[in-house]
Amino acid sequence: MAYPPPHGGPFFPGQPPLQEAHQQPNRPAASPLALPALIKPEQSPQIPLAQFTPYPSPQQHLQPQPFPGSPSATTYPPRPVNHLRPAPPKVPFQYGAVPAAPGAYYSLPHPSDMYPPPHPQYQAPPPPRPQPQSQPVPSPASKSPYPQIQIRPPPISQVQRLSTSSKGGNNPTAPARSRDRAPQHMPPVAKQPTPAKARNKSEKQSIDYQVLLLSLADEYFDAAHSQGTILAASREEGDVERYYKLVATGLCCLEAVLKNWRLQPRTEALLRLRYARILYEEANNDREAEAALSKGLLCRILYKSNPKAAMKAVDGIIRDLEAYRHIAWEYAFRFLRVTLSLSSPSHQDFVAAVHNLQKLSSMASRTGDKAVVVVSSIIEALTHLQHSSNGDAIEQAQRAIATARSHQTNESVAAGPHVDTMFQVADICCSILEYDIAQASQKLQVLQKNMDQNINSPLWQDDGSFSISLSSEAIKQSTVEFGDILRASNGTVELVLNWLPEADLYALCYFLSSVTLGARNSQDGHKAEKYLQEGLRMIRSSLESPQEVPESFTLASTRFRWRRLLYCHMLLQQIFLACARTDWPLATKMLKEARATSVELGNEPYETINCLIQYATGVIAQATGDLKGALAIFKQPIFSLSQSTNRTCRNDPRRDTAILAGLNCVLIYRDTSQPSFSIAANALSSLEPFCQHSPNKYIQAAYSLVSATIHTESTMQTKRNLHQSLRSATAICNSQVTCLALTFMSWKYFRGVVGEQSEKSAMAAKAMARKTDDRLWINVTDELLAETLDRQGKASEARALREKADKDLAKLPPVLTRTARPVFGQNGTKSTTI
Repeated sequence: MAYPPPHGGPFFPGQPPLQEAHQQPNRPAASPLALPALIKPEQSPQIPLAQFTPYPSPQQHLQPQPFPGSPSATTYPPRPVNHLRPAPPKVPFQYGAVPAAPGAYYSLPHPSDMYPPPHPQYQAPPPPRPQPQSQPVPSPASKSPYPQIQIRPPPISQVQRLSTSSKGGNNPTAPARSRDRAPQHMPPVAKQPTPAKARNKSEKQSIDYQVLLLSLADEYFDAAHSQGTILAASREEGDVERYYKLVATGLCCLEAVLKNWRLQPRTEALLRLRYARILYEEANNDREAEAALSKGLLCRILYKSNPKAAMKAVDGIIRDLEAYRHIAWEYAFRFLRVTLSLSSPSHQDFVAAVHNLQKLSSMASRTGDKAVVVVSSIIEALTHLQHSSNGDAIEQAQRAIATARSHQTNESVAAGPHVDTMFQVADICCSILEYDIAQASQKLQVLQKNMDQNINSPLWQDDGSFSISLSSEAIKQSTVEFGDILRASNGTVELVLNWLPEADLYALCYFLSSVTLGARNSQDGHKAEKYLQEGLRMIRSSLESPQEVPESFTLASTRFRWRRLLYCHMLLQQIFLACARTDWPLATKMLKEARATSVELGNEPYETINCLIQYATGVIAQATGDLKGALAIFKQPIFSLSQSTNRTCRNDPRRDTAILAGLNCVLIYRDTSQPSFSIAANALSSLEPFCQHSPNKYIQAAYSLVSATIHTESTMQTKRNLHQSLRSATAICNSQVTCLALTFMSWKYFRGVVGEQSEKSAMAAKAMARKTDDRLWINVTDELLAETLDRQGKASEARALREKADKDLAKLPPVLTRTARPVFGQNGTKSTTI
C-alpha cells in the first residue's frame, strides 16, 4: 500500500497551509483572531456525507435606525467576546497523525478600540479598517455532497470603494462629504480665526457617515464570524447571544446606508446582495431577504419555501444567459440548478440534474474549458451512482468517468487536488458497486499515493473552496467581480466551487479505504480497521478542537453536522467489522458511541443512520443468544418492506438493511428452540421478490444460503441453492457466506459418511472458518471435523482437535457455549447472523 497507517510520510497541520490572501492594495492584513482546529468536514463526495442539539433561536435583527448624526440616532457598541481558544500551530504533521497541541494565545482588541462610535472630534473620514479577503463559503441550505457553485457577493469593503462615486449629489439630506471644500456658513476670509462652535460644526459635517457605517458593518461581521467555529463546537448560550448581537448591529449599519443614501445602481445591487445573504444565513427573515434581492441568491431563498418555483426561476435565468451568450455565468447557474435538483428526491429532478450536467459538458467542450468538462462529468457519475434507479447506472457512471479521464492530462485540470480526488473517489465507488474488490484495491493505491503527494499543496483552502480556470471565450461577454462567483487570479478568470476542506477529505478517504478493504479484513491483519481507526481519530480531533475558519455560525454548524454524520458511518463500519470476527465487546462499545453521536445529530430525520443502528443492535442481540430481543428489534416498523420499496434508487441502504433484517428473522424462526419453524418458510417467501430483484449481490448470496437451509424437502433444490450461494459469495469475496455454505454442505451431505470426500469437505469448511476469523464458526467446524475423524478411525487427531476447540469455545459468551454443539438439529437448524 502507499501508506499503511500510521504512515511516516508528511501530513497537513491541524490548520491546513494557508495561501496568500488577496489583500486590497491600500489596506494592511488583519491580525489573526484565535480559534481552535477543523476535518474538513462536501461536499464529504459529495459524498458526502449531521446535526446536533438545537441551538437557541437566532435573534431577529434590530429595527433600522436613522443615519448617524440625526438627533434620534442610536449607537450599538459591540459586546466583548470571551472564551477565545488558542490557535493551532502552523507546523506540518504526518498523514493520519493526531493534530498538534494548541499554540499560543492571541489577544483580542477591546471592543471600544475596534468600533469607535461617531464623534464630532473626527476631522476626516476614518480610514478603512483592515479586512482580509474572505474565502467563498457554501450555502447552509444545501446538504449535497457534490461540489456547489458559490453565490456570494464581494466584501463590503469592495462596495465601500465603489460607493465613493455616489457620495453627495443626489441625496439632499445627506451631509457634505468633501474634505477640501469649506462649509458654506464659514467666513470667507482666509487665516481668520474660526470660532470653536463653528469649527466643531464643520468637523461634524466632514464625517463621511456612509463610509463609516460600511466600515463598522465589516468590523461587526468579522468579529462575529471569527467566533463561528468556536460557537458551533461549544454551543454556549451566552456566546451565541453575543454573536447575534454583533450580526444584528452590522445589519443595522447596512440598512441605514440603504435607506438614507441614494447609491449608484451597481453599488446598491452589491450592497443589497450582501445584506440579503446575511439575512439568509443568520436569521429566518426570508421575506425581507427576498425583498432585498433579485435573481442569484433569491433562487436559494425561494427554494426553502417553493422548490419548484425556484427551479423554474433558475431555468428562466439560464435561458436568458444562453440567449445573450454569457457562457461563464451560464456555467454558474447550471451548477446551481444541479445543486437544487440533487436536493430533491424526485426522479424528475434527477433527470433535470443529469440534463444540465451533460449540457455543461458539451458547452465546455466547445468552448475549450476542460476543467468544467471534468468536474461536470465527475458529478454526473456520482449522481448516477447515488440517485439512479436504472440497472445500467454503473455503466452510465463509468461512461461519464471515461469522459473526465480523457481530459485529465490537460494542465488546467491537473493543477488542483480536489478534482483529482473527486475523480478517483468516483472511480473506486464504481468498482465497489460492481463488487470487483481486486480492481477497487488497485485504484485505492493510486488514490492514496496522490493524497500523499497533495498533503502540502498550497491550493487547499480552509473552507473547502476550489477554483477551475475558464477560457477567454467563456468570459468575453461576462463581468468579473473580485471575490464573486467569478474571480480573477494570476491573469486568468476562475469559477469558484465548494466541496470539502482538506482534513475532511482525508478522513473521507480513510473511510473509503476501510470500505474497500472490508471484505479482506480478516485475511490481511485487519487493515480495514486500521484505516478506520485513523479516520476516527481525525474526526474526533476535528470535533473536539476544530480548526478556526472565519465563517458564520450557521455554516460552521452545517460543517459540524457533516462531520458527526461521517463519524456515525465510521462507527457503524467498525461495528460490523467487529461483528464479522465475533468481537462482541468492541461491537457493543462502538454501538454505544454511535447512539450518543446520533443524538447529537439533532431532530433531523437521518433515517439511514437510525436504521443501521437498530440493525446493529439486533445483530449483537442475536449473536449473543438473545433471540427474543433480536426478533423484537427486527420486527420494528423501520424495517418494513412494501412493493414501492423496489422502485427506489439502485443503492438504497434502508431497503437493503430491511431485507437483511427479514433474513435474520427467518434464521430465528428456524431455530430448534422455536416452535414456529413453519413460519420461517412463509417469512422467506415474502422476502423472495425483494431478494431476487435486488442488485446487491451480498443479499443474493445470503438469500440463496438461507433458502438452502429452509427448503430441504427437495435435494435438487437444496443443491441448486447451495451452488448459487457459493458462486455468488466467491464472486464478491464474501468469506462469511462461503464458510456457512461449506459447513452446511458438509453436515448435510457427508454427515456419518466414511471416506476421503467427507474428510476433505470438513477440512475445507474449517479452513474457510479460519479465514473469516469467526471464533464461533471456527469452533463449529473444528467439532464437525473431529466427528468426521472419529468415524475415520483417527481418534487421537479428533481428541487433539476437540481440546483446542474447547479452549476457543471458552472465549465465547456463555449462551453460545451452551448452544455451539450440536451445530445443527433435526432439521439442520442453527441460529446465526448474516
